[in-house]
Formats: sequence, C-alpha cells, structure tokens
Amino acid sequence: MTTDRGRSIVSNGRLRRRRKDGWTRTDERRFLSHFRATGNVSASARAIGRKPSSAYDLRDRDPVFAAQWDKALRESRLRLHSKLIVHAETGGAEPTYDEDGEPIDPGPGLFDPDLALRLLKFHAASETGGRRGRPGPPPVSEEELAAALLWQLDALDRRLAKQRV
Repeated sequence: MTTDRGRSIVSNGRLRRRRKDGWTRTDERRFLSHFRATGNVSASARAIGRKPSSAYDLRDRDPVFAAQWDKALRESRLRLHSKLIVHAETGGAEPTYDEDGEPIDPGPGLFDPDLALRLLKFHAASETGGRRGRPGPPPVSEEELAAALLWQLDALDRRLAKQRV
C-alpha cells in the first residue's frame, strides 16, 4: 500500500521521496495502458488526472518512459489500423464470414475510399514525427537506454548514501 506523507511515500515498508513531477509508477502504467488502448494522449492523461503536457514532458525527460510510450503507440496504431481497414472495407457493416471463418469480401460497393485515404495520410504524417508540430525524442539505442538507466540508478545510490549519513 502506498501512503502519501507530505513529500514522501511509504511503499512496501520503504520510505522514498515523491517525484517532483508527481508521476508515480502506477500513473505511468495506467497512462500507458489507456494510451495503448486509445492512442489518445489527451484522453489518457485526463484518465489519470494529469494534463497532456505533463505526459509529453515526462516522455521528453525519461528515455525509459519514451520507449514504453513508443511501444504503446505502435500497438495502438496497429489496433486502430486494423479496425479502420475493416470499417473502410465494409462501410461500417458487420463483416460476414464463410464456413471456414474467413471474411467474405463485401465487394467495392461498401468500400469507403475517403476514409482509407485519410487513414493513409494520418499514418504517413505520424511516421515522420508529426506530433502536434513537436518533434518526438530521437530514437535511442539499447546502449543509450542502458546508460540512462545506470545513470539513474547511480543517482539513486548517491541519494540513498546521503540519507544514511
């Protein structure tokens, strides 16, 4: 259980400082789960009581969170892409299946080319870093990610050593 005690948190019997940005690991997990399901930063941030700008700020500051963000975004895009393809092909009608469970092609009559073109345009823009006019963080290699994690762990060790003195 986590209990707020001013600027500290008691978690699993250990006292630790609350992060200055207020984001907890639980907040990060809840945000990423919602983001994975919706692909919507604003809705995901509001779902956990945060502003979208704080989520973008955290992504820009924390390479681990940025990598998790990118993975959740890819999963969300695949999910959305699949749904929109079915919708574009069927005109929104429930797909029908043959006896082997394969979808039956509804033919060109129900296909929505405008929706398909908007979908392709959206994905092309998002692949080039179109994040509301803000460039995303540069991709990081596994080595850079490991170095960032080690730096954070070293900083934590130094803080803990100061507290013991």
